[in-house]
Amino acid sequence: MSKPPNRFWDEDENSETFEKFTKIRKREKGKSRATDLAGRFEVPESEWDIQEGSGIFAARVVEVHKRYAFVSAEPVPGTVKTNDVWLATIPRRHLTARREQRNFVCVGDRVLCRPAREDELASTSELPQCLVEALAPRRTRLARLDPMTPEREHVLCSNVDQLAVVVSFLSPLVKWGLVDRYLVLAESEGIRPLIILNKRDLLDEVSGFRAKCEERIALYRALGYDVFTMQANAKGAVRDPVTKQLAAALKGKITAFSGHSGVGKSSIVNLFKPELVQAVELNDKIGYKGRHTTSYASFLKLGSGGYVIDTPGVRSFLLREDSPIHLTHCFVEMRPFLGKCTFRECRHVEEPGCLVLEALESGKIAPWRYKSYLGLLLGTTGRQGRTRDLEVEEP
Repeated sequence: MSKPPNRFWDEDENSETFEKFTKIRKREKGKSRATDLAGRFEVPESEWDIQEGSGIFAARVVEVHKRYAFVSAEPVPGTVKTNDVWLATIPRRHLTARREQRNFVCVGDRVLCRPAREDELASTSELPQCLVEALAPRRTRLARLDPMTPEREHVLCSNVDQLAVVVSFLSPLVKWGLVDRYLVLAESEGIRPLIILNKRDLLDEVSGFRAKCEERIALYRALGYDVFTMQANAKGAVRDPVTKQLAAALKGKITAFSGHSGVGKSSIVNLFKPELVQAVELNDKIGYKGRHTTSYASFLKLGSGGYVIDTPGVRSFLLREDSPIHLTHCFVEMRPFLGKCTFRECRHVEEPGCLVLEALESGKIAPWRYKSYLGLLLGTTGRQGRTRDLEVEEP
């Protein structure tokens, strides 16, 4: 019987072939004390016993593909070289474990690895190969519900300090509802959010569009969010003061870049001299407005300082159902009213004595932000973080 491929998530883990194989698999031999972890996969780093000369090493996951991942040795957090990689797979004993997440590991994870033996090699690649024996608990994570299997989470990346929400003014049109959903995710995880609006040269292509965008940008800044407006593909963009301000915000941090396809995430990342330049495809019909070509998340070291995780374009972004109290806390303008409404667990929808509704009526809360809250609370926001009457009109 041929053995099934080692993989990072379960395309058919319940198949008859896979079940038969797992019943007859042999115990791995020659395990060191560092990897004898009682069958656990998530193990605190304090329990990692990395013995000198054993070949076992701590690493950072820098890319994840369907059947394997790339990891870079990182003996001390913050010292990873993202262009020096091993090809990594998961030991077979973990593949049948029941779990609530789609993927075993994600980009940004700290993992414990050991070199693969000859009978464990997953590929004919010339890259050194290893097995991921343990995963350190994630201090932060960015996740969504798996669109194909809603009962499971799809963790996009982990251990990030910041989330850069990247949108374009036009081509594609900015989705303010999606921005708010990302802000809620960042607030929920305790991650600092950054808002990056690209393609600012298109602001004047539609009558009245600039004024509407500037109004919303001003509100985000008043709420305490850092907002950067730029044109990443412009000649001299590297010397733009906004680019320098963004470089300062990224330095010394791990920042996830996320947003829709085609908004220019890779073009922006390339401004900061990453170890691996990100591909951007140009289209004759739309000129310099690049089409997003990233198909997987990638952990990159920046020449200007810090690390970024450049993620694929998000086609759907879903949040788990949340309590009104927690969701209200994630909208910073609503926090002053928490616990002050007539009803202790007020949903701020139609309850009498609701201070949030009073603030909305008096103009202290913007109607479009409240509608973002309501869409998340009631589950009426669309697949792409969009509530129709929240959006700037299509040009």
